[in-house]
Amino acid sequence: MRKIIDIGNFTRKKREELLSYDIYKEKCDDIVETFDVVGDGLNKNQVHLNKIEPVKLMVATRRRSWDAIDFLSVQYSAGIEIKKIRNFYPEVLGYWESYAKYNEIYDSRQISESDRGFPHFELPGNDFDRVNRMMCFGILLGWDNAIPLLVPIIDFNNYQKDGMLERMLGFFVSSRPEPPDSCLRHLPYFKTLKIFSAAEKDRPALMAEYLDDWYHASRREPYYNAHTRDISFWGYWSWEAAAITFLLDIDDSSYASAQFYPKDLVDFARQARKDYAPEGSAPIAPNELRAKAGDPCPKAGLWQSLDVVPELRRYQQNEEMDNLGSLYGLTVWRLTEHEQ
Repeated sequence: MRKIIDIGNFTRKKREELLSYDIYKEKCDDIVETFDVVGDGLNKNQVHLNKIEPVKLMVATRRRSWDAIDFLSVQYSAGIEIKKIRNFYPEVLGYWESYAKYNEIYDSRQISESDRGFPHFELPGNDFDRVNRMMCFGILLGWDNAIPLLVPIIDFNNYQKDGMLERMLGFFVSSRPEPPDSCLRHLPYFKTLKIFSAAEKDRPALMAEYLDDWYHASRREPYYNAHTRDISFWGYWSWEAAAITFLLDIDDSSYASAQFYPKDLVDFARQARKDYAPEGSAPIAPNELRAKAGDPCPKAGLWQSLDVVPELRRYQQNEEMDNLGSLYGLTVWRLTEHEQ
């Protein structure tokens, strides 16, 4: 996945017609260099990390987390096989978790109150796009069990909730509050809310309408008109249209060829649920109880790990939940039966 494709394969396979090979290669070379430099720096200084200024660790790992989600996006646009993109997602999640760790350390050590309290990813700002892509890739690449691990990263010092993101999160995390009827980045995302609330038969037409207006409605978003600027361009895709289509099981035959709709990601997600997700792992059932490794067990009973090969274990209330070394990160558990 870190290896960029050659110009011949790029020309034959690219999904985004506006992406040039020069921009693709320069962007990927720059990103891979960031991965190597930050990774090597952290590894070489592992023993002395506590002596490095927190701001330096925070800035370096933040840059890597930003580049990582751009890397997934541009590799998709370039035509990389979706299975390879899927296999790289846990590494991206690890980069996000690393940044969150060092940003929390940096935040906790600020003396001035005005210098504390900043989120990892500011949802009302341009970070919204990064969070949206990270969530949608997790959903569409079959990493349902990784979505709960994004929650503490997204929630950190983000006290306002977003109507669209919360509705998507609700499929995977049972403890979320009632989602608001507004979006922090109003357009284009606000228009998705009526798709969630619409009758099943009305959803295909509403999604087709959303896609028709998506790019024009995105004119205040950071990706708008990016192909005319610099290597910030990674392609024009309505990732949320694909994720919502999948989550709501919308018949996409009427808009399958719509511009900005990553149809093959939806097809992959539908197959991935059969191939990768353990039985009963997603979408989350009403009132389903989940916990992650390291948490005290919230209710005594038989719990199932949400992993490619699920395990069953019985826990007593307040007993620490085990970490099984799941591929996507910390193990997530769901309650299958509780003690009477």
